[in-house]
Amino acid sequence: MKKVAMLIIGLLILSSVPLVKSAVPSTAQVTLIELGLGDSVIFGNYEIKFADVNPSWTKVNIHIYEKGKTTPSATPVLGIEDSYPFPTENSPLFYVKIAWIKSYEKTIYLRIESPLKKLESKTINEGGTYQLPSWLPEIKIKVVEAYDDSAKFEIILPYETITQTISEGGGYGVPYKITEISGKTISYYPYVYIYLQSSTKDGEVSFDIYIPEYAATSLQVKKAQVSQEPSQQTTLEPTELIYNDILYVGEILAFNINQTTYKLRLNSVGYYSSFSVFDKDNKPIKTFNVKEGSGYQLSQVPIRVEIPPNSVELSYNRTKVRLYAPQGSEVQPIIRDADIKVELSVSTTKILLDGDELIVFINVENQGKGKAFDVNVVAPIPDGFELRSGIGTWNLKMLDAFTKMPVLVYTLKPTQVGSYKLDTVNVQYYNEAGEKKIVKSNTISQIVVYGLPELSLSGEAFNGTWSTYVHTQEKTAKLKFTVSAEGNDAEYEFIKNATIKLLLPDSIDGETELFVGDLKAGETKTLESEYALLRPDNAIISAVLVYQDPLGNWHEENFGNLVVVNSLPPAIKEVKVDLSPEELPQYVNSMLVKLDDETRVLLAEKLYNITAPYIPPEKGVNWWSILTILFVIVSAVLAYNYIDLKSKYEKVLKELGRRKKRPGGLPKKEEALKSEEKAAEEA
Repeated sequence: MKKVAMLIIGLLILSSVPLVKSAVPSTAQVTLIELGLGDSVIFGNYEIKFADVNPSWTKVNIHIYEKGKTTPSATPVLGIEDSYPFPTENSPLFYVKIAWIKSYEKTIYLRIESPLKKLESKTINEGGTYQLPSWLPEIKIKVVEAYDDSAKFEIILPYETITQTISEGGGYGVPYKITEISGKTISYYPYVYIYLQSSTKDGEVSFDIYIPEYAATSLQVKKAQVSQEPSQQTTLEPTELIYNDILYVGEILAFNINQTTYKLRLNSVGYYSSFSVFDKDNKPIKTFNVKEGSGYQLSQVPIRVEIPPNSVELSYNRTKVRLYAPQGSEVQPIIRDADIKVELSVSTTKILLDGDELIVFINVENQGKGKAFDVNVVAPIPDGFELRSGIGTWNLKMLDAFTKMPVLVYTLKPTQVGSYKLDTVNVQYYNEAGEKKIVKSNTISQIVVYGLPELSLSGEAFNGTWSTYVHTQEKTAKLKFTVSAEGNDAEYEFIKNATIKLLLPDSIDGETELFVGDLKAGETKTLESEYALLRPDNAIISAVLVYQDPLGNWHEENFGNLVVVNSLPPAIKEVKVDLSPEELPQYVNSMLVKLDDETRVLLAEKLYNITAPYIPPEKGVNWWSILTILFVIVSAVLAYNYIDLKSKYEKVLKELGRRKKRPGGLPKKEEALKSEEKAAEEA
């Protein structure tokens, strides 16, 4: 139980490795400090004492003293993760926070935090140097190189120089080593935070400088009691396994035996791995080799080091190590940083609406030496898309060093055309010190969604006017075809390399492929061509529209019965009579002679009605009218004379009749009478 608890405690220790961040942190933190009951940490002008604890070890009483005072200025009672602002909540200099209560060891882990504040904003040229004010440690910030959107800085500390490139809109936190307690470095991070506002290539660089509100650099731990018992380490046996985990080359594992601190360093790994043991003052005690699958026990220090079989990993310069020590020994866990990298990729950056779905891939890898806990991955869903498959969020309890999560995959379906951005994937996790971290992936700057416009194709033929149906007896015919595209966005809705392939019957000959080209939404194109009519036919013409979508895929659409060309002759043939004007009267007369009386009269009347309008009226004296009147008068006179003569004739006949009844008479008189009658008849 004690060993497991020690590992858990290790997860709470703050790592001092600096990180590049894109936003200014809210606080600066001092590395976790372990205190026993009655112990104090003196931080600058303040003493923070672990004064008391409740019987269940769930609440602790902290006393905060100002320098030179024996009465505490504050006595908060805190539980795990509770934080106390000092001196006031509205304007705190620092916070006292209980990170962990180690009840079985009767100790606590205490964290001190101070709000970050802007010290000042500076603009200096490439090669220039800025030094913090004199009341702060001697820290210099030099602009080594200036680029268009980033700058390279040198941060010169009293004990080391750090070189870091910072991008515009990003920052870098600089840790400051305050002291060392029991072989562990106590740092204040970030003691200086540089936020780059702008940079001009080979020119000026503008940046903001942040420091803690309480920027103290002195810290020491005051123990309530110091044991004076002599060491018994030479008579003890290494029987308890106090460490069973990975060690990297160059790492140092600190452990305590009877309140004496020792350090174990891994020098190299291989079939034989090299180790060195140091005392608390870093003086070497022993260097030795351990064969893989075996162990080595020291005589100078009561420890045994073992390397399990198949534990050496040369690619990572690490091996698994088992460390045995006497009962009651403790090991100080090594706190390593996880380095989470997130990569976002997609199956394509161009997609067709109502076509394939967009597949999104997320790769999460821990490239650091430390473990990441409670890894939470949140995938982006851009506007204009909807989630089709996958959950969009993933969780993993732990991601070990140099391992990857399985590739996370989900699919998106576009809902409208346009250009969209796939934003960053956010990964949240906790490092081995228990701190929450958030990293972001790259972005996919442009995903274009195209659409197909609604297409229509119509056809017409020309026979004086354009129509979808024509009747002609000509040898050729003109055909016209119109292609239209309907849509809302011409930029993203279009077709390419369109061609009209005509389906012509055998009776028509001509061009069968008409190239249309590209066609955008809202655009119309018309093509004309002339075709030969080889034989009479009622020809029905259809077509196939072949085109490429914006992604280059080929499509076909059939359009039937676009236009009909009827070149068949009429069922009743017309007879053409070619007669000269001179022959026409004779032809009409011959026709009339052949007809019966009734038909002849009817035809003659029709002919008269036809010719009458073409007979011009006579000019001058109308002799026909005069002759007609004379004819009527003469006819009347003749009729009168005729009637008069007839009456006379009848009178003569009566007289002659009476004479015939008389008997006798002379023949000569009869002959004379006959001659008179004859003369009357002739008259």
